[in-house]
Amino acid sequence: MTRLQLKKTRSQTQQKNQNNPSIQSSSVEQLTFIEHIYELRARLFWIVSALIITSAIGFQYKDILVDFIVAPLHGEKLIYLTPGGGFSFIFTVCLYFGALVTIPVIVYHIYRFLQPVLGQTSKKFIISLVLLSTTLAAAGAIFGYMVAIPAAISFLTTFAGDAVTPSLTAESYLGFVVAYLLGLAALFQLPLLLFIFDHVRPFPPGALVSSQRFVIVGAVIAAALITPTPDVINQMIVAGPIIAIYQLGALAVYVRRRGERRQNRNQSPVTPAQAELQEVPIPIPASVLSTTSSVVAKPQTSKKVQAHRAVDGFSATRVRSAPSTVRLPQRSQPVVAERPAVSVSAAGLRRSTPPVRSIDGFLVS
Repeated sequence: MTRLQLKKTRSQTQQKNQNNPSIQSSSVEQLTFIEHIYELRARLFWIVSALIITSAIGFQYKDILVDFIVAPLHGEKLIYLTPGGGFSFIFTVCLYFGALVTIPVIVYHIYRFLQPVLGQTSKKFIISLVLLSTTLAAAGAIFGYMVAIPAAISFLTTFAGDAVTPSLTAESYLGFVVAYLLGLAALFQLPLLLFIFDHVRPFPPGALVSSQRFVIVGAVIAAALITPTPDVINQMIVAGPIIAIYQLGALAVYVRRRGERRQNRNQSPVTPAQAELQEVPIPIPASVLSTTSSVVAKPQTSKKVQAHRAVDGFSATRVRSAPSTVRLPQRSQPVVAERPAVSVSAAGLRRSTPPVRSIDGFLVS
């Protein structure tokens, strides 16, 4: 089914199900999923086509490729034990060459397939990761071809001494070389993995330094799995770069953390004017406000009581009331237990002043 037929089928389905929104939405989602499947099939077709074309180009330069592969042997010849061993060796070499050259095409189609769900920041981040991963993989393959493979072959072919003459088959040697190159290309991705893990979930301070002993043990185990030989020298040749690469990854994480701290420090500096505006006045307690606002009022005396005069005109004894004062509430004092109220009888409330008499003997009230 082509895309034109797929679009025609979609329009027909929408016309049939326009009165039923639930059926229409489900059919559209199903067709969209089918479109993704067909898009994936188309991209796989382009990848396989590129692999076939590049492998055919590599067959035209098979002599150069074979000389490049057997260069670490320093002139030793390879043998094959079956009639089709030579053809199988050349075909495998060309296929590996085509796969190596097709890697950029594979990455491109994967990126285009995932592009609709990626944001602008994610696109830049993925492009940077792809470039960095390619650089590290190339460095690992070059190290394996220039250092690890010649050292391993020299050690293995001379380990038995003169009693045994080595005769390497083409198939076993090609598998040995490919295993070394792919293994070292994968191990050289360790700094990138540390960087990605720190980006997703930051490591605690000092975690990378404190876990170095585990890295050393893991590097030795990984070297034993990658190298097809059980000798210690070969394992150390592979484990040494792994430990060094781990240190490089820890350094990359440290540089990234330092750059982030510097960026956060310089992102929003506070000026003196902003600092003054940001000052908040200190609230004054209510007890202090009540103390400062309280003022002691001056005692106010009541008016004088006019004197009583008798019938004869003489003034009687003046009776003045005690000055009464009005006070405002003062500072709060500690609560003291109140004294019990004293009962006063009615006789005690009687007037204790003796009666006043005038000269003629009459009683003045």
